Amino acid sequence: MKKFLALLMVFAMALSFMACGSSTETTETEATATETETAATVTEEPEAEAEVYEPVTLTYWYWADNTDQSELVQEAVTAFNETNGKNITVVAEEYPWDSGGFMQVVFTAAVGGGGPDISNFKLQAGKLYSTNGLIADMSSYVDEWEDADQITDTVWQLMKDTTDDGTLSILPWTLEPLYVYYRPSYFEMAGVEVPTTFDEFMDAVAKCTMDTDGDGVTDIYGFGMRGAGGGQEHLGNFLYAFGASWDDLTTPEATAAYEAYLSIYENGYAPESAVNAAYAEIVDGFSTGLTAMIIHHIGSSQMWMEQFGDDVAAFVFPGTDLGQWTCAGDTELAVYESCENKDAAFEFYKFMTTGEGGTIWFKGTGKGLGTDNLVATEEYTDNPFQAVSAEALQYAGVLPPTDTLSEFTGTVWAQTNQQALLGQITAEEALAIMNASIWGE
Repeated sequence: MKKFLALLMVFAMALSFMACGSSTETTETEATATETETAATVTEEPEAEAEVYEPVTLTYWYWADNTDQSELVQEAVTAFNETNGKNITVVAEEYPWDSGGFMQVVFTAAVGGGGPDISNFKLQAGKLYSTNGLIADMSSYVDEWEDADQITDTVWQLMKDTTDDGTLSILPWTLEPLYVYYRPSYFEMAGVEVPTTFDEFMDAVAKCTMDTDGDGVTDIYGFGMRGAGGGQEHLGNFLYAFGASWDDLTTPEATAAYEAYLSIYENGYAPESAVNAAYAEIVDGFSTGLTAMIIHHIGSSQMWMEQFGDDVAAFVFPGTDLGQWTCAGDTELAVYESCENKDAAFEFYKFMTTGEGGTIWFKGTGKGLGTDNLVATEEYTDNPFQAVSAEALQYAGVLPPTDTLSEFTGTVWAQTNQQALLGQITAEEALAIMNASIWGE
């Protein structure tokens, strides 16, 4: 009996082991199946592929006022090429400004079927280029740009007005209203205050013309006159103060304004070299202490602060009850109709305004449109001339964007004004020539 019970227990234990083995095997099989299904599910989901962009190369023509600015442009372009993520390469080529000759060089190249994809641009050339169908309407790109509202409606409208055809073919980059830089130490020596009226300005010009060592020879001149290339922009300050305008330079008011302008040279309040002076010459005169005042924009502010420290300041060119005006020196960008990839060109434009390129340019020059990336910099908040520039912008405008304006600014102005300064022709004769050149008469 005991033997039987022992055998029965062995049999029960065997059944138990079999049951346990069956349960474990089933669990492992189910787990294996689940893992297989999961692996299959994962395998079935394709990995997201990075978007592949075809390589695009854009040519970009620009001018620079000096080697430092040229280096800033190249730095910005390099940053764009390295970070745009769309396989876009911009090749930047520098050409001299040459008192407006840059716009003529680009025009000739574009008309001949060559030229750049995108370039620096001047508002004064807008109508000439648009009339010849050379620059592309970028309205649709701007309409879809989320940062477009960082640039004021007034600026966008100015771009449209300049081409006179309702298109947005010029893209804003920098607007630089002209104002007057002066040396406070010179004002103190001359015993004059900062001018708030046109008459006070003319008085300061006269009094700041000084013989400081008593040898009978003038060694400081009141005003650094730009008698040659680019000086036409300064003439506008005088025109509007007399109630004249660019619309008609043959009026008595325009003649009186031009005679006041010429009197600065005739009375010896500007250096004799003023007849041939363009940008480089007036900068050199102010830099060496030869002149007490010059007209320029925010672009040279950093240079003066580094050189003179506290002994440089600025004021808005004053007007009269008859009017006040200053020229909005500008550097814009334009995409050409011949550009085969306008999407890429607009990517570069965005980078150069609200992107890193715009910040690089602003930090080195002080030039921009007051977009968020610029206002956030120390260079903006620490530059006292930004406030003067903003004030001057209230009175700023541009010369009439006529078809013949480039010819006037590039050639006719300097030749005609030089003759008037030297007394070879009268103020009326000079203005008649200028008027005909601007309006194509």
